[in-house]
Amino acid sequence: MKKITSLLLILLPFFSCLAQSSNFRYDDYFYYKNNLFLQTPFVLINTAVEKMKAGDSLGAISLLKEAAATGVYDTTLLIPFPQMRFITQTPQWKIIAQQIAHTRAVYDDPRNMQIITSDIDNFWKIFDRRSQPGIEQLIMKEYILKGTMGLRTFFDVRMNSSVTQVIQFMRSHKKYLQSIRPVSQNLQRFKPGIIAAANKLEALYPPAIFPPTTFLIGIFNTFGTTDGGAGSLIGAEFICDTNTVVKDELNAWRASNISDSSELLGIIIHELIHVEQRTLAPKTLLDRAINEGAADFVSQLVLGFNSNSKMHVYGNAHEKELWPAFKKQMDGTQYSDWLYNGQNTPPGVPADLGYYIGFKICEAYYNKAADKKQAVQDILTIQDFKKFFELSGYGQ
Repeated sequence: MKKITSLLLILLPFFSCLAQSSNFRYDDYFYYKNNLFLQTPFVLINTAVEKMKAGDSLGAISLLKEAAATGVYDTTLLIPFPQMRFITQTPQWKIIAQQIAHTRAVYDDPRNMQIITSDIDNFWKIFDRRSQPGIEQLIMKEYILKGTMGLRTFFDVRMNSSVTQVIQFMRSHKKYLQSIRPVSQNLQRFKPGIIAAANKLEALYPPAIFPPTTFLIGIFNTFGTTDGGAGSLIGAEFICDTNTVVKDELNAWRASNISDSSELLGIIIHELIHVEQRTLAPKTLLDRAINEGAADFVSQLVLGFNSNSKMHVYGNAHEKELWPAFKKQMDGTQYSDWLYNGQNTPPGVPADLGYYIGFKICEAYYNKAADKKQAVQDILTIQDFKKFFELSGYGQ
């Protein structure tokens, strides 16, 4: 219902036009239904899929060209469904692929990596006006639509495209937000450390690319993601100074998941490793655990420390019981006992212990390998997760 309410704010002008005319404009309806006003890679690609389902292959190809021009850096993002793959056999594919190759070339130098914080500045301007009339339109116009590609992507893939939820978050967490404001407004200070780590990653894995990292303020749904093909997107509402943060508005899950800014670099590099991964799409619990564990493991190689140290303290102490329990479920597709389960774990048990198991599998593979640089490449390009697990020798 909240998402519908927010969407209606956007659609009202369109529906008003329909009420005044008997001519239904399919293109206008399609535009708003698919959030095309956001003009992000993910929206354009998903709309291309809808065009293909409707039998409009020319429209689908046109949308994929637009998506490529927005900065898509991975051709696999453009063909997520079997019915789209025929496009790779058309003359237009060469144009699309060349645009993506050009983008990858632009992103291949870690020294030029963009660290974007402009959305944070825009958020605070809106936050200070959160009680005034018309705040819904103000958020959409001055925060979302004026925001970066990263913010617009995050709004679509992680914020339910809901202005209503943004307003509720501002109002229900105003003391907390004020307490993290100084930290959020000084995130550019991390750029030298991020660039230095990116340089280490390039030395470890020469094919690496370095698309933008965008800091934004979301609604407490995820700390970091690369979903949507707009680079690494970081929810700065999770970043605080533990000496000054005010927690009394936070539920237990949020209070346990906020991070001191000193821990930020591990999150950034974890997400950057996800950008580098060119694996087969994960399907089973084992696949997903290795995919996440690989990001943690390669991050440790880059940084020299483990960004999930608390999880590993618990995991190392309970590995003999964790592994048999994981093994029973690893070939299935249910993963809520092991991944993304921050609100459903027993007291004293860390969330996301599938990350730990995936890390240990990658570690075992790497330790067995004579050629360590090749091992890193293998970890980042897995095409058969079950075979990779078997080759690692973990738990066997």
